[in-house]
Amino acid sequence: MKEININNIKVTNLIPTKIKFTNKNKKFSAKGYYDGLEVKVYEVFDQNQGNLRAFISNHKDLSQFFPRIISYDKKYIVEEWIKGNTLKEENKRNLENILQSEQVKKIINLMWSVNYHEKVFDYIEYIHNRVNKKNSFDLQNIPNRINHNDLSLDNIILTSKGLKIIDNEFLGYNSGWILNYKNSFLKENYEYRNFISDDVLHELWAIRKEWSKLIKNEKFFYNMNIKNFFKKFF
Repeated sequence: MKEININNIKVTNLIPTKIKFTNKNKKFSAKGYYDGLEVKVYEVFDQNQGNLRAFISNHKDLSQFFPRIISYDKKYIVEEWIKGNTLKEENKRNLENILQSEQVKKIINLMWSVNYHEKVFDYIEYIHNRVNKKNSFDLQNIPNRINHNDLSLDNIILTSKGLKIIDNEFLGYNSGWILNYKNSFLKENYEYRNFISDDVLHELWAIRKEWSKLIKNEKFFYNMNIKNFFKKFF
């Protein structure tokens, strides 16, 4: 694949963001160029994620922490490619005390404070489906909030204009925020206790870890298949 058209925007010179165009979540992910600008193209989980990304990209406060959106439709999002060191690279000598932790907490609180008009991407339902389990938890009392769902050190870039959050494939407006602190490098926030018990959160996190293990196993077998393929020729 050399190019792709998304809502009348042509992205050219495509290359995979990883080994191939399909990422670990079985979704399209690539780097390319639009009008001389480096961009990322990725496939969505929910057809309404593009609308949410556009909302964030145009929000007076949130926009400064996210890549600028270039184009989107119901299947793909195109956003600017962000350059710089990840927070993991910036703090590699002291990963126990991340210098930017307080600033990241402020960004999370900002995301949580911004209201959106509809639920987007049921993250908790998604991780249950990926491990072939039924979501039997009653989470109706948990308010929906904007959240990233994978705010690791590798997904935050330190740029000349401040912090930028990348790899926004899991971005949504949903109840998944209750796992945000467990799903990041930050110390735990206990606000979830206003809506669910410790036991329920523990069970939800167990599902998340099971899904993570599944992803790692799939990646291992994929890499083994690649190695075996090249052994035929070398």
